[in-house]
Amino acid sequence: MALINDMRLPLTLDEVTPEWLTQALSTRFPGVAIKGLVRDAERAGTSTSARFTLDYESRGEAGDAPDAVYVKGGFDDVMRRRVWAALIQEARFYAELAGELPINIPVAYFSGVDEREKQGVVILEDMTARGVRFGHITDDVTPDVIAGFVEGQAKLHAQYWGDKRLEAYRDWAEPARAFQRYMYREKNWVAVHERFYGDMIRDILPSREFALAAQDRVWAINDARTPVLLHGDCHIGNLYFEADGAPGFMDWQCPFPSAPGHDHAELFLSALSVEDRRASEQELIRHYREVLVASGVKDAPSFDDLFLSYRQNIMHMMGFAVFNPYDMQTEQVVNAAAVRVLQAAADLDMLGAIGKVEVT
Repeated sequence: MALINDMRLPLTLDEVTPEWLTQALSTRFPGVAIKGLVRDAERAGTSTSARFTLDYESRGEAGDAPDAVYVKGGFDDVMRRRVWAALIQEARFYAELAGELPINIPVAYFSGVDEREKQGVVILEDMTARGVRFGHITDDVTPDVIAGFVEGQAKLHAQYWGDKRLEAYRDWAEPARAFQRYMYREKNWVAVHERFYGDMIRDILPSREFALAAQDRVWAINDARTPVLLHGDCHIGNLYFEADGAPGFMDWQCPFPSAPGHDHAELFLSALSVEDRRASEQELIRHYREVLVASGVKDAPSFDDLFLSYRQNIMHMMGFAVFNPYDMQTEQVVNAAAVRVLQAAADLDMLGAIGKVEVT
């Protein structure tokens, strides 16, 4: 699918009109003409999305345009200014990489970027039409279910294991890293320490400067490893289940080349209870390695090395979960994730895995 960069993109959901959708969908369905629409199922987070049920004058030359679509982009001015790079990255992902992934992901009909307005918009299939269920941190998800997502991670990572093409996407790490630094800004540092889990943070991160230095060290460690293409934001809220339970991966705003432990930490700590994580994390890493080898990675790291990477990358979740502002997710989601992450950092001696942290 070609990336569209010469079309004006809507900046609000109200600007997603029949005329604009006709123009956008005609890049995939030539001859399509939309005369009306109904908007519902609006969802706001890092990006904003909504479902549009379409009334057609013409379903296009092949007659196969969909009954409904999801339109996703930066439709909130404040959030778009905060995460515009990730919006553009997702649009590029669907245009440049999605077609070759060996895992279950949503079908995209349109992918557009407006660099001037700092906007990225994708039009995706309506997965609810086939009974898809979306993940949530409050779900009672078993380790056996998570093993299916671990297999998907292994297949994705194996396809790009040490692939030289990944060099072209090294800078895709920067939006997530910039956001991580932003989470540690002074105002947010103080505010988060006033939450009920503030004392748990103090036991692990003695200062804001230490947190920033520890994260820099983890990034350096990750960058020195054989790179794989990460999902990059592989928490339970970005996963889905087909009607038959088959796993799927959505929300591709943060893919970039780095170490496997990044995806493992986000998956395990967001999807599993503390008790289930403790009981299953080692076996899940072993399973990951088995699938990695079966997928053709001859120089797969040892279990010990993979487990070390997982322990180190809990640090990523310190910023993205523990210091997540309440305007990004609900308090219920943020608090549940934060406690899981802080407990894992203590259980697994995250700082011991990272090693000496130099605070300048």
